[in-house]
Amino acid sequence: MKPYLLILVVILFISCGSNAFKNDSQIVSDQLSTISQESKKYVNAEEASSNNESETNRTELKTTIERKLIKQGSMSFETDNIEKAKNYIENKVKIFEGYIAKEYSYDYTEQKQYVLEIRIPNQKFDDFLKSLNNIIVSLDNKDIQVKDVTEEYVDIDARIKTKKTVIQRYSELLKQAKSVAEMLDIEREIGNLQTDIESLEGRLKYLQNQISLSTLSLTFYEHRTKDFGFWSKIVKSIKGGWNGLLWFLVGVMYLWPLWLILFGGLWFLLRYIKRRRKA
Repeated sequence: MKPYLLILVVILFISCGSNAFKNDSQIVSDQLSTISQESKKYVNAEEASSNNESETNRTELKTTIERKLIKQGSMSFETDNIEKAKNYIENKVKIFEGYIAKEYSYDYTEQKQYVLEIRIPNQKFDDFLKSLNNIIVSLDNKDIQVKDVTEEYVDIDARIKTKKTVIQRYSELLKQAKSVAEMLDIEREIGNLQTDIESLEGRLKYLQNQISLSTLSLTFYEHRTKDFGFWSKIVKSIKGGWNGLLWFLVGVMYLWPLWLILFGGLWFLLRYIKRRRKA
């Protein structure tokens, strides 16, 4: 065989091998892409199915679930004995299985006042309010509000269940992943879903706390009437006058240069007068 023919045969062999290798690589890449696309389609389909199921469950729950109500209110009133009233309220809070979350006290000349923030179980809130009538002398204001959060509560609960179901299905796909890229994509989606679930669970816990325990801001006070106190005022006036005299003397001493000039001038004036008379 001639040399140039041998070189031609080698070139053709290498070219065919390279094309075959490229074709094989392309096939593998296409297969991985197909798997990834099928995985995403599968998960999206399952998530849509779960959303449809959860929407149906939401509709059913909204018609059968117990109403979720948040009760909040504020009251302000006058009482005849503020310490007895405070002890009465504290005892009633214990009886109704609640607790005092915040407490403030203000002691003025003519009035003493307490401000309490009280948490009472939702079912006992109305009875607790009625029990306060025994210590009220004059009611200034009363504002009670009830907020229905049933729909929000049910929606959040359903969304949490849906996202947990999708996480389980993503976990199944993770076991079937054929490449590192697919694994990273699925793990990223799982991480995003877990973050959403934590946020929703935090909101749900807040709603549960507000639903189970009602909040009442309570302000009550007692007016004080004091005697004129004639003798005590006489004593205070004597003390005040004495202190005033002492401060006056201190002020006079501060003006010693002026007194020195006045007395010196008066002395010279008297001497001048005496000289004129002798002359």
